[in-house]
Amino acid sequence: MSSAPQIKRLAGPLFARHNNLVMVAGNIVCFCPVTHCTRYVYIDNRPKRGYFTVEWHVDTLFEPSDSAYIALGRTFGLLGRSLRYRPEGQTGLFEWDDPTMPGDFVDQVEAEILPLFDSLDTLEKTIAFLRPHPQNPFANYPPWKTLMHVALGEISAAQATWQAVMHHYVTGTVLQDARSQRQYDQWCLLTEPLMADDRAALARLLHGWEASNVIGTKLESYWLPTPFPLELGA
Repeated sequence: MSSAPQIKRLAGPLFARHNNLVMVAGNIVCFCPVTHCTRYVYIDNRPKRGYFTVEWHVDTLFEPSDSAYIALGRTFGLLGRSLRYRPEGQTGLFEWDDPTMPGDFVDQVEAEILPLFDSLDTLEKTIAFLRPHPQNPFANYPPWKTLMHVALGEISAAQATWQAVMHHYVTGTVLQDARSQRQYDQWCLLTEPLMADDRAALARLLHGWEASNVIGTKLESYWLPTPFPLELGA
């Protein structure tokens, strides 16, 4: 049996018990609804080694990017076997030939991952979770910090953060690395509406970036465009 059907069969009890879980790739289970963020269970199968690993991933969808595709996101955590099945001194890998593994996989996802995903039911909660998380490498990246402030309607904080770096984002600048040009050009669009406190223009930017990241991917069928706190607090 190839990897994707094997994983789909393994996750079958989860789909049967939770109608908000869908498979959007051969090894990625998505938690719905999909609004401004994604919540994934990622199964990294190593069939030649006889095991797989499990990770959860959480990320925002409204950052500018080069193209639309299903990206796992930068913030993640690992899931291992429950203690009663984990041999002493071992890491708790999910081994295919272990008869206790399928049931324990479902139990662990339900006990450790789904409650986390359930708790991140608003953009405010998700950003509060992502900002200090040790596995978020962009936590101190000024453009990311600025965008999170913008999405939440924290315009003064966004302006202060962006003002320190906006001289690096000037429309018309040509980068040596052409692969980064499109994303860079999109970041440049942030300066004018942000510094003018033009919330409507900022909301259009964020909605446009979110749509361009989702439309054309398997996420599109589950995506529910909703207002940002930026708009609700205006």
